Amino acid sequence: MASLIVLVHAPVLGPATWQPVATALSRAGHQVVVPSLTGFADDGPPYAPRLIRMAASQMPAGPGDEVILVVHSGAGLFVPNLAVAAAAGSVAAVFVDAGLPRQSGPVTVVEPEFLPFVRELADARSDGMVPPWPQWWPEEEISALFPDQPTRQAVIAEACPTPLAFYQETLPPLAEGWPSCGAAYLVFSEPYRRQADVAAQAGWPVRELPGGHLHMLVRPAEVAGAITSLAARARAAGPALSSLPAAPG
Repeated sequence: MASLIVLVHAPVLGPATWQPVATALSRAGHQVVVPSLTGFADDGPPYAPRLIRMAASQMPAGPGDEVILVVHSGAGLFVPNLAVAAAAGSVAAVFVDAGLPRQSGPVTVVEPEFLPFVRELADARSDGMVPPWPQWWPEEEISALFPDQPTRQAVIAEACPTPLAFYQETLPPLAEGWPSCGAAYLVFSEPYRRQADVAAQAGWPVRELPGGHLHMLVRPAEVAGAITSLAARARAAGPALSSLPAAPG
């Protein structure tokens, strides 16, 4: 069974966040693809189904292949839908400083407690759009995430405003429940320690590489090695994705 590593960037950023890791993985002999989600919000709602279709259309895998989904930040929520849309023989997922998907009931793109934050960001504009992600945080916090100025410029150039409605949108339901999918978690930064703890409690393999939220830009070879190691452990762990707790009420 051929394996394809699919590096899925956060919807609020772009494929440049994964390019250094993609290069490291390719040099190590892995087949890698970095789908671009750029423009998923251009044609209006519903946004989430288009995002999922865009990512799946860039995964050159079939029923005889294995897909390893490597998701960063907000892309984590889409893993169950992406695993189904990949239409591969088997799927494993490595969550990298990423949000976790939530089971049961209607699930919005961001957790309810985060909505007031993005709504406030949109309220500062007059067009119903949330500003590009690098503008969400103080300049000193953003600067510390990048190894150099060219990398920073490449990532920031891909960050676009997104509609507030995207964050409030409900994900497409999965017709037959969550897919059989091994899972593991790689945590970089303190804000994602809670998600890593939830993953550990669910029995997932978990590893920490201390750094900022974009640590894959700073230490790409180290992150690439952690991804391949965790992917192997996720495969061995079996269908762990469905072991996550249900979303609260």
